[in-house]
Order: sequence, then structure tokens, then C-alpha cells
Amino acid sequence: MIRIHFRRDGFEVSGHSGFDVKGYDIVCSAVSVLTQHTARILERRCGASVTRKGGSLKVSLKKIDDLSRILMEELYISLKDLEKQYPGNLKVEVIENGS
Repeated sequence: MIRIHFRRDGFEVSGHSGFDVKGYDIVCSAVSVLTQHTARILERRCGASVTRKGGSLKVSLKKIDDLSRILMEELYISLKDLEKQYPGNLKVEVIENGS
């Protein structure tokens, strides 16, 4: 299962959906495109710190502005839509107070 944790100052993605084999997994592809694209914009336009390691992704915002807030909201909405379609393969959670 892919787990995505949203915090006020960023998000983390880890795991594998298990929907299909590598190269054919549409859930992994969708999550990857959405999160990588958002991470790239947050890094380039908002100065976010982005760490990619072993199939996981961590994005930390140094400052929260209008653009970063909009991007985070839209990413969250898109991923929640995917979670509704593939509840056994994707879990999106909001983590309060860094825990």
C-alpha cells in the first residue's frame, strides 16, 4: 500500500500499491506523476526541500505562501480522489503536530 502523510509544512510518500506488477501499476503511476510534479514546482518556485530515496519522497516547505498552499490543497484533493477509487492500494492521511 502507498501511504501519503500530509503535514502543514509538507508531505511524505512511501510504499508500493501492489495493484499490478512494476511497469503496469496504474496506481503507482498516478501517485508518482502527481507527487513528483507537485514536488518539482514546490522546490523550484517555493524553495521546498525535496528528498527522494529508495522509492520514497519527502517534501518540506521552508515557508508557506499562497502558491504552496494551493499546490498542497490540490495534491491532497487529487490523491483523496484516487484513494476513493483504490482504497486497498492507497492511504492518504493528515498528520497533526508532526506525529
